[in-house]
Amino acid sequence: MRLKAARLSRAASRAETGPTMVRSWDDLNYDILMGIINRVPWRCRLYVACLRRYLCFLKHMLDIKAVDSCSALCIGETVLKAHKYVYIAKRTPSLQWLVISEALCYRYSCFMQAMRYWRKLKKVKCPVDLFVFRSVCFEKVESLQLFGVVYDAAAIAIRDRCPRLRRLYLISCALSITALSTILDGHKRLEVLATRHSFCVRDCSKTARIGISQSVEWNEEEIRCKAAGIKLHLRCTKQHCPKCSATWKHCYPKMKGRLANYRCWRYI
Repeated sequence: MRLKAARLSRAASRAETGPTMVRSWDDLNYDILMGIINRVPWRCRLYVACLRRYLCFLKHMLDIKAVDSCSALCIGETVLKAHKYVYIAKRTPSLQWLVISEALCYRYSCFMQAMRYWRKLKKVKCPVDLFVFRSVCFEKVESLQLFGVVYDAAAIAIRDRCPRLRRLYLISCALSITALSTILDGHKRLEVLATRHSFCVRDCSKTARIGISQSVEWNEEEIRCKAAGIKLHLRCTKQHCPKCSATWKHCYPKMKGRLANYRCWRYI
């Protein structure tokens, strides 16, 4: 009878902690946990530990703060999955300052769903393609910095979708032959225009695929006339700038390495 009672007791304890109960790593036996960790390479241990602590800290900060309490967000080189950015965006609907690192280059699709929650942006730094596909979110933007390839459709979006734009930064960008002229047609009240290290290309689609291209000459006279009303125009003098005088120019200068197919990037 005692043996049967012991078996019933163990079965009951298993039922209480059955498959429906989610257990934490912190509840695991210390010796078993150390055995698992010792089998993982030390570099992976450090990466996982740091990333896990950062994400837990970020989630904790967002959960304890009131909605709308965050006004600025800077996204570095680490890319999260799309639903994590949506989680952040839902808790920061009044975000006004968004910065996305140039090192992300082509990897903008993970931000597409999150952008619809950010409708009060005033200062943004992001890839050109993200701006084009979510340009409705940029109607209140006053300062805009883009990186990548500014093709004709992107230039039209900048011209028509940013009525409050006062400062435009196109640094190290590849622009179509008519892109800058199109932008200036719609923004006569720009205060700052920065085109340092930017260059003009004939084939934007090819440049977008490989990131590198030979440049063609700007229509200097037309640009000078249309930019006459701008208070500050920051641009390079080709004779004094090594980047602008180079034969081949890169529109993603901060990209680390180059993959033949950028869709092979893995998100964490």
